[in-house]
Amino acid sequence: MRALQLRLTADEGVAQAMLDMLKGMDDVAWAEDAADLLPDVTDQDSSSAGLSDNQGPGNHLIRVEVASDSATERVIDALQALAERLGAVLEIDTDTAD
Repeated sequence: MRALQLRLTADEGVAQAMLDMLKGMDDVAWAEDAADLLPDVTDQDSSSAGLSDNQGPGNHLIRVEVASDSATERVIDALQALAERLGAVLEIDTDTAD
């Protein structure tokens, strides 16, 4: 098995589309948005909290476990194609091999 970490800069809809695609792939053992597990650390008392300049695409940390090393390239190709099609910024860390 091969573990991947994805850093995705996109809104919630794009992140969910990425997770849905991953979970539907035979080569993927599991995928989760690890950022959903972290508490919100924004400063609500800030004078600029909630201003439109502070609103942008969200940051997501998605962890993926690919069923085999040979399938990793197929999964990465699919991820890159979807990110490009949806206009998301995607960084893939493949150095997290088990």
